[in-house]
Amino acid sequence: MPYRLTPLFVAIGGAALAQAQPPQSPSPSPSQSPPKPAATPRLRDFEPMPDRWFAPGRPVETVGPDGLAIPVAPNDYVVNEAGSPWNPYRQNRLKGDFPILGTEDVFFAATVTNRFFFEKRDVPTPAGITGPGPVNPRFFGDSRQDFLQNDLSVTFDLFRGQQAFKPVDWRVRVTPVFNYTRLEGGEGGVVVADPSQGTARERGDVTLQEAFVEYHLFDLSDRFDFCSVEAGVLPFRSDFRGFVFEDTNLGVRFFGNADENKWQYNLAFFDQLDKDTNSGLNRYEDRDQNVLVANLYRQDWPVLGYTTSASFHYNRDRRSFEFDDNGFLVAPAPIGSYTPSELDAYYLGWAGEGHFGRWNITHAFYQVFGEESANAIAARSTDIDARFAAAELSYDIDWLRPRIFGLYASGDSDPTDGDAEGFDAILDAPNFGGGAFSYWNSQGLRFVGTGLTSPGSPLADLQTSKTQGQSNFVNPGIIQLGGALDAELTPKWRAQLGGTYLRFDDTAPLETLLQAAGIRREIGVEVFFGTQYRPFLNNHLIVQFGGAVLQPSDGFVRIYENGDLRYNAFVNVITTW
Repeated sequence: MPYRLTPLFVAIGGAALAQAQPPQSPSPSPSQSPPKPAATPRLRDFEPMPDRWFAPGRPVETVGPDGLAIPVAPNDYVVNEAGSPWNPYRQNRLKGDFPILGTEDVFFAATVTNRFFFEKRDVPTPAGITGPGPVNPRFFGDSRQDFLQNDLSVTFDLFRGQQAFKPVDWRVRVTPVFNYTRLEGGEGGVVVADPSQGTARERGDVTLQEAFVEYHLFDLSDRFDFCSVEAGVLPFRSDFRGFVFEDTNLGVRFFGNADENKWQYNLAFFDQLDKDTNSGLNRYEDRDQNVLVANLYRQDWPVLGYTTSASFHYNRDRRSFEFDDNGFLVAPAPIGSYTPSELDAYYLGWAGEGHFGRWNITHAFYQVFGEESANAIAARSTDIDARFAAAELSYDIDWLRPRIFGLYASGDSDPTDGDAEGFDAILDAPNFGGGAFSYWNSQGLRFVGTGLTSPGSPLADLQTSKTQGQSNFVNPGIIQLGGALDAELTPKWRAQLGGTYLRFDDTAPLETLLQAAGIRREIGVEVFFGTQYRPFLNNHLIVQFGGAVLQPSDGFVRIYENGDLRYNAFVNVITTW
């Protein structure tokens, strides 16, 4: 705690100083008045404070008669502005700035976030049994859709810790989410299985999306290398970009660091909960799926500024018959053999992210092997042997960042030979390439009782649902090659513009599933654009809008019977307190 020098220390110091002085002139005669002792300056650099949390407000600088500012005494300066119960950028008991419950190290933080998302899109849509207007003789009908989703989340975080360098001793965190979705299309029997429900669907959902505890187990060194554990419904991403597994689900995670934070590690096990079909939020029902992830990160290796990682994933899926919340069968897939399947898949991965001077790089490689008891397309048991690779390279030029990227997911060359060679993830959500601004990456393209792609995933894996279906390793795979230009236009405004070339790795699974020969590999070329605006230079309000256009090529046209341009355009407004 800050302190003053006591008079005793001053007196001792003065005596020592006097002994060190050279001889002085004789003392003045009694008729002379003795000189006045020099004033001892006030030591204002050492001012006591009651504690480090409750500091008074910063004083207002005053102006003297001459119009000049009167300097504020050093001891009147304080570290923090006066607290405010509502302003999150001032000291705030609801933001973890003050201890609570009469303690010195127990804090509470609350965060309220609302996400409003609206999108207009054109996606291939199977013609409904009934609908407005005359019966459509073609397999695909009206492809226009309007989608709206609003999520209000409130996070309550109670924890004990010093909040500086040292990890928390314990934490309790819960996040309820209130959801509303509305989808309107042009075909009946598509947004919901019952055609009498019309062409629009409205749903609401309330769930406890996060609910977990964290506990500090032990320290490995005096530099706060540590090991901690989390248990409950918790968020987890298994690599830099979420290529294989990213979810918030029921599990336990051991994590920490070592060697002055050069090493970080995770060992996580999840007993997956099912998801709501429309909101994608957790539904407290067991999904009969277990996921195990172990990964290890090494910072600044082999060069400074670059982090490399190795990982292992295990996916054990025993899902049986399951209909989603809209009445559609999602497991087993309503294609091929219609047989429930048991899946065991093992992933070995290596990834890295960092920079070499102004060059930035992200890359990942995964090899997956295992077995599936009854694949729907192969109509038999299969041995899994598939690969995935992705890389993105960029260069910083002042406020511009040009980048190029490529993604490869292997496809199956022979669906009936018992070898499943098409790569699929466990539950991916990659921020890669065009990301959420890309048409291919963001849209769910449906056909023949299943999907070509799922929303939020670039993989052409023929799954019924990314969250409720099973991984499928008999698929055509995907190749993406593209480039983009990211721009920091102002401190408040950033944007990106880019394009991607898309093609299947192998179309044999599509030809088997659709009973259509001669499907070409070329999917098409897309152009995407996106921008983000932060009017207050903080995250209180973030406005995003963007969109993409896909010009289909022969493979896409052969599948969906139409070569028209496909598009999507959206606005996303995020407010946070």
